[in-house]
Amino acid sequence: MFKRLIIPLLLLVLMLLAGLSSLVSAQTAIPTLTPIPTITPLGFVSTPAPTMFYVITLTPLPTPGCAAPLPLVKGQEAYVSGGLYVRNEPNESSPWVNYYQRQVIVTIVDGPICSNQRYNWWKVSGPGNDGWVAEGTPAQYWMRPGPPPAGTFCPDSADLTVGQETRLRLGVKVREQANIDGLVLTVAPMDSVALVLEGPRCANGYNWWRIQVTVLDVVYTGWAADGFEGAALLEDPNAVPTETCYSVKNLRTGLTGYVQYIDEIPKNMRVAPDLQSEVAATLLDGIGFTIIGGPVCADGYNWWQIQILSRPDVTGWFAENWISAIKPEKQRPV
Repeated sequence: MFKRLIIPLLLLVLMLLAGLSSLVSAQTAIPTLTPIPTITPLGFVSTPAPTMFYVITLTPLPTPGCAAPLPLVKGQEAYVSGGLYVRNEPNESSPWVNYYQRQVIVTIVDGPICSNQRYNWWKVSGPGNDGWVAEGTPAQYWMRPGPPPAGTFCPDSADLTVGQETRLRLGVKVREQANIDGLVLTVAPMDSVALVLEGPRCANGYNWWRIQVTVLDVVYTGWAADGFEGAALLEDPNAVPTETCYSVKNLRTGLTGYVQYIDEIPKNMRVAPDLQSEVAATLLDGIGFTIIGGPVCADGYNWWQIQILSRPDVTGWFAENWISAIKPEKQRPV
């Protein structure tokens, strides 16, 4: 009887021990993660996204400032084209003190100075008043080192003939050489009669004639510069100034002009249009002005009333012999 009970009890104990073992194993088991399946849309292949690199190209803005200046040094000669203003200071807003209507050779005095991040300016000494001129830009230079090309410098010369007598319309310096730096032998007064010996010879922007002229009973032989458009010499030796004036130049009220002469003698602006009136101011070569009245014929001259650009309060009458007009279509911004 006892043996019958022992065997079932042993089986029960074994079954209980097996259940406890399963329970412990269940409590210490490491869970396994079941991956979620990826659903790929029909018609597409699932591939990794590519890595994107963005390259940004920056276009540099133009650097403000002047271009490299021309290779000029103080004391060097330079060639300046016509139609260029000469200003009191190295900038476009400064009053202009001279105007080169045609090509000239100048001497570099100072510079360069870059103004308003635009132009290089050089101070020059040449015909008329000294001042500052802009060299231009690499796209278009208005000056360059050295003299101009041969044959492009002087205007057409006056129609004079060797062996002919001519009357000097203006007071003219007679020089030892055909050059503005030549030694001055004498100043032949206006209306002097001279004998043409040789010429023309182009130098310094002028046509030079070798003449023989008597001044204060002394006979001089030398070179005289023919002025703008032949104004310095007259072909007719018998021409005598009268109250009848020459044809009026292409001038008009409102036009801008400047003083131009070749004898280096300052010219008088008067309070009235005649040679006997009081002198209002003495004007140097290159001084700019605006024509505000005229013309009036008196003492053999056509007179124009002018207003000085740098001194608008100064006005007076000026003989047109020493007036050069600036045509608006030929003006430059500098």
